[in-house]
Order: sequence, then structure tokens, then C-alpha cells
Amino acid sequence: MRPPKISRDELLQHCANTFKRLGYHGTTMDALATACGLTKASFYHHYPNKESLLRDVLAWTHERIGKALFAIAFDEELAPHERLAKIGHKAGKLFQDDAIGCLMAVVAVDATYGKSELMEPIRSFLDDWAAAFANLYRADFGEAQAGELGRQLVADYEGAILLARIYNAPAYIDAVTRRALQQLQAQG
Repeated sequence: MRPPKISRDELLQHCANTFKRLGYHGTTMDALATACGLTKASFYHHYPNKESLLRDVLAWTHERIGKALFAIAFDEELAPHERLAKIGHKAGKLFQDDAIGCLMAVVAVDATYGKSELMEPIRSFLDDWAAAFANLYRADFGEAQAGELGRQLVADYEGAILLARIYNAPAYIDAVTRRALQQLQAQG
């Protein structure tokens, strides 16, 4: 009997959900295969090991969030405060509702305990997110301060994402967006 077909995007989405739910160390190849509706043997045909799969999941997640979220910061047709409001709205939906929302944070925690090679793709993701925010601040705050504000806003969102999940309260994410908009509009 032939194994069921699964698209690359479906496979990576199911695996991202599994890594996010179980963490790197708690995720087994069996759990990943089951999440994708594949036999373990069929799953090994797609990926020989968990590490190579996770690298693809991280890259896929980065690309997907980059297109859906970070790109908004560079949409010159909107004013910076409009871009920030749009990013905040999408971030609230993405990070509260979407199963990959906290993947980078989950993997980062696990990576600090024996998988430091996974930190590079996570840093790259967070750097791109900070650069997107910095782009919004650049005109009013200058390059150096915009970079600092961008990194701080990523930290604020990451904390809000965690609290929103723990307390099942998306208002934490919305509050970060409101504070950032106030800061941006006060300067502009």
C-alpha cells in the first residue's frame, strides 16, 4: 500500500505544531509521523532525523511570518503608525490563534539546553522582526534608537505572547501594540 501524500507545507505545518506543543526534546519522530498521518518509515523518507526537519520547520516558519507580518513594516503606501497597527492586529491573530506562533520561543528554550546550533535560525528570525519594527521608527528616531526600539518591541511582544498563552488573554498582545503606537505617534 502506498503511503498517503502530504504537501511540504502541510508536513511542515503539522511538524511545527508538534514541536511547539511538545518542545524539541519532547518531540519524537513517531509523534511527528503521527501528526502528519504517515507511518514512521514513510516519514523517514521525507526527513532522516529530527534535527534536519526542525531546521526546515524553522526556515519555513521564518519565511511564512516574514511574508505575512514583517513585510508590512516596509509597505511605503501606509504611514508608519498604520503599518504598526496592521502588524499588531495580524500579530495578535497569528500569535494567539496560529499554532506556530510561539515556535521560535519554544525551540529557543530547548536549544539553550544542548542544541545551541539551533540558536542561529532563531536569532535570524528575531533580528528580522526587530529590523521590521526599526524600519517603522527610523524616520522619527534615527538609526541607532530605531534599532533599540525595534529589539525592545520584539521583547515586549514575546513576553505578551507568553502571557497571552498562559492566561488565555490576547489583551496582552493588544496592549503592546497600543503602547508602541502611542510611542510612535507621540514622536511623529
